[in-house]
Amino acid sequence: MYLLTRLRNNKACCYDYGGTPDSLSLTQTTESPVTYSPLHIASTASIGSLHDSRVLDATIAREVVQIIDATRRSIDDISARYFNGIHLWVPFLCPDRFSKDLFQFHAVSTAEFSLLLLCMCLATYDPPEDLPPPVDHNALYFHAKTLFTQIQVLRKPSTHLIQAGLLISVYEYAHGRPGVALASTDLCARMAYRIGINKKHTSLGWSEEWNTWWAIVIFERIFYCESTLADIPLVTVAPDETALLPHEVGDCDREPDLNPGFRIAPVSQAGVGCLGRAAQAAHLLGRVIQTIKTISFTTADRIANLIYLDGELQRLLSVTLNKCHGLRGGYCGAVGAAIRALSMLHRHILHLEATTIDSKWRNHSQAALDTVAQMIVDISRSHRDIPYSKIDIISPASSYLIRHALQHIYVKRYTDSKAWFDDSDALRESLAKLDRRWSFEMGTFSKTEMTSSVTSIDVHS
Repeated sequence: MYLLTRLRNNKACCYDYGGTPDSLSLTQTTESPVTYSPLHIASTASIGSLHDSRVLDATIAREVVQIIDATRRSIDDISARYFNGIHLWVPFLCPDRFSKDLFQFHAVSTAEFSLLLLCMCLATYDPPEDLPPPVDHNALYFHAKTLFTQIQVLRKPSTHLIQAGLLISVYEYAHGRPGVALASTDLCARMAYRIGINKKHTSLGWSEEWNTWWAIVIFERIFYCESTLADIPLVTVAPDETALLPHEVGDCDREPDLNPGFRIAPVSQAGVGCLGRAAQAAHLLGRVIQTIKTISFTTADRIANLIYLDGELQRLLSVTLNKCHGLRGGYCGAVGAAIRALSMLHRHILHLEATTIDSKWRNHSQAALDTVAQMIVDISRSHRDIPYSKIDIISPASSYLIRHALQHIYVKRYTDSKAWFDDSDALRESLAKLDRRWSFEMGTFSKTEMTSSVTSIDVHS
């Protein structure tokens, strides 16, 4: 508990505006369409009749360019906003490799990469509020989902198709639909199994496929926590502790012998980057979920496992926050997943029958939840310094974490009423800023909380 309290003092919000490759510069001169026409998308029947792969590629590319033009944005603007914003949450795409793929796209387009561009457009679409939007959010989402389904039916799975599906799932999660996001991610996982990117060969060095697989693992566990689908198993099997972590996007052009990679364990090892830390946090989050769901554990065994994971999560937070303290770095994925895992873990302990656990563990869990809530309050206060134009550097997971923290402080008794109002105001301000960006669907979260999701699945077992 001492370590977790000390970690709370490392309260700087950990974000970075990122590095944009030259070809994706926000200051680059690009053509901006002045007018736009209503969206026209080919029907399933017409696309299904295109047996020629080249014709299909050209057709999808033309449709995607039409849709992007209708949003009054350019591909360069979209990619720059993506890599300087939501990408920082779980940075599994390599900006330099994307630049090369984009250059190739201008010469030889593919349906899959076209869809990836559209999904990046979807995830970053945030038109000004003072004017009617050029394209309705729901219409843009519908087109992305429709094209994804059509390409999935007509083509074998590919890395770009899976990446596009992941961006759709991120959009769904950000808008407060974790169950839908989970279903989209699970579909990506099944496609990944089909083409074998769930296996990493150590001799290959940096691998876009391996990073994409880890993104699936990370997102599935994050989405699973907030869904009401606690009875279904996780589709992805997380690699064991000896497996390689994903490589950092800055390492994609290094020689394999200069980039050997890190293993999942131990969590305290130095040198692991943003994506690697997010993978470690997701791995521990998955173990928390599995421990809670396993009905064969005795109460003593369950608590012993959870307390061990509590220590691992605190160690992970320690090395992560020490790395980014005082700086704006892209460690928000790791910090958010670790905080959510701690919250689930200790809420579950408090849901157990009071007569079956020692009072010291109940006191420990209550203190841990208080500290976690204060960490989220501190993070929310740091959001005040982030202008709305940079809102996408705040991860969508923050909306869920803040709501959990609000519910916690609503039932917590403060001796200082002014401190209670100060904390709740900080949370509400941050939440209002995020809801303005994502139009969060409150009903889904409320339903999740009423069912207690995974947290209380084994309360009476």
